[in-house]
Amino acid sequence: MILATHATVAIQCPRCGQLEFQALSLFAFSGRERVNLSCECGAPLLAMASRDRRQFNIAYQCVFCGDTHYLRVNRKVIWGKEVMPLVCSEMESAVGFIGPKQRVAQAYQEREKSIGELAAELGYEEEFENPEVMLTILDHLHQLAKDGLLGCGCGNRQLSFELLPDQIELSCEYCEALGIIHADSPENIRPIEGMTSLYLEENKTWEINRPARAQHLAKTKEEERL
Repeated sequence: MILATHATVAIQCPRCGQLEFQALSLFAFSGRERVNLSCECGAPLLAMASRDRRQFNIAYQCVFCGDTHYLRVNRKVIWGKEVMPLVCSEMESAVGFIGPKQRVAQAYQEREKSIGELAAELGYEEEFENPEVMLTILDHLHQLAKDGLLGCGCGNRQLSFELLPDQIELSCEYCEALGIIHADSPENIRPIEGMTSLYLEENKTWEINRPARAQHLAKTKEEERL
C-alpha cells in the first residue's frame, strides 16, 4: 500500500488574479493543526486545519464572489489519485483544485475558458448589436485580467463587468470608478487590442476606447517599447 503525502493546490488569487500553484504536504500538519497558503502578493488563499490528520477543514477565498467557502473532507480526498475541485457555490464553477500535480494542471486547463467563449455558451451573443466585436474585446480584457494588468487606480484588481447590447461597463466597487468600452463597431476593437494594461481612474468615469479619453487609462504596445 502506497500512502500519498504530497498534493498540489491550484487556486486563483482574489486580490491580484494570479494563478498560484503550491505544494501541500501531509507532513506539514505534524506538530500543528493549521496550514495557511498565501499568494505572492500577500493575500490569503487557503487555510486547512486538522486535529488528527484524518479529517480536514478547508477554507478558501473565492475569486468569483469574493466570499470564503468551506469544506470538510477526509485525508484520502486531498492526498489521493483524483482531483478535488474547490467550487464557488454561487457561480457553480471551480475556483481551484487540489490533487496530484499533473492532474491538477490538466483540470485547470480544461476549466479555463475565455469570457467570450463563456458568453457565447450562455447565449449572450443574441443580445449584442455586434457579437463578433463584443466577444473579441471581451477576450482581450480577459487576457489582461489573467496577466494582472486590468484593475483600478485605487488598487482593486477585481473589476465588475456589465454587458450591454452595445458596450461593456467596467466598474470598481471600492471607489466607484467606471470605464465604458464601446463594442458596436469594428472600429472599437483596435484601441482595446493595442492596450497592454488597463486601469480605471480612481473615482472617475472614462470612455475607454474613445482616443481622447483613453490616453490616461492604458499603456499601448507602442508605449511599452519606448
